[in-house]
Amino acid sequence: MNQMNIPLIIGKNSNGEDQSIDLDTVPMLMVSYCEETQINRIFQSIHAIEYPHKPLNYLITNTRRLGEWKIGLEEAYVFLRDEPNIGNIKSRVSLLQMINKEIQRRQRLVTHHNSMNFKRYISLNLWNQQKLNYCFLLIDDIWDIVTAKPKSIALNLINIFINGPAVGVHSVFASNISYRNLLEQLVTINPTIRLQLQKKYGIPEPKSITLLGSELIFTPDELIFYKPYGTMNMKRLFKI
Repeated sequence: MNQMNIPLIIGKNSNGEDQSIDLDTVPMLMVSYCEETQINRIFQSIHAIEYPHKPLNYLITNTRRLGEWKIGLEEAYVFLRDEPNIGNIKSRVSLLQMINKEIQRRQRLVTHHNSMNFKRYISLNLWNQQKLNYCFLLIDDIWDIVTAKPKSIALNLINIFINGPAVGVHSVFASNISYRNLLEQLVTINPTIRLQLQKKYGIPEPKSITLLGSELIFTPDELIFYKPYGTMNMKRLFKI
């Protein structure tokens, strides 16, 4: 088994052995949960990542969850849905625009180095004049984004999903309801998203958000199902 760049334990196999996924290879992770302890563990684990470099986190959440995750405002760029005035980012629009600007900056840096990919760039951080680390956009709950205004929020979010992973900006979003028609709803809110998808994936464009990333599903009977990115098969795991 190859060494993982960003290992995240998600469950156990039938032999009781810990099973991990490599977040470096997951452009987007969609977490469907039934108990708050499940999503809390995932988000806390991502925030605690130290290898290969401490990631930079962007969060869209509420005050209570931020406290449960033990994340301070000085440790991440945070928009708080319930009390935006005490977050360090005043609006979702500002936060998502900031991330897209960071993606553009990273694209310029990486392509400037003879078309070097991000993985190679970060492996040479010791010698890089402008060092980069992994970034994670953590969103709970994703449906709050779908219903948010203005419409540019949906377009900014899709741009992050599509363009971020190639330069080390990954997304993890959660919901305690199904998100299988999420992409359809985002396109309905902002039809220009369809053009973004066609530019990246061709015609016909993806109709389901599950085609863009991996799924992690926690069930009420304490089973865990994981569908790796790029496959259709679900792996069944057990509670940690």
